[in-house]
Amino acid sequence: MGLFAFVGHFIVAILMVLIFRKAGYSGLQLLLCFIPVFNIVVYVWFALAEWPIQRELRELKVRDIGQG
Repeated sequence: MGLFAFVGHFIVAILMVLIFRKAGYSGLQLLLCFIPVFNIVVYVWFALAEWPIQRELRELKVRDIGQG
């Protein structure tokens, strides 16, 4: 039973690293998700914060409008 829990947590950790990296954050921020209570704060912050990819898109739109 413990092996299944370990494998499940490992798979979830890999998927979370991929999500963090795709959003433009460091995959190492996953380590914050393993601290009790703080993991909830990380999830709320991740859901509500402006992602780096969104910030880059906004800056590109502003630059494109300025040139056009």
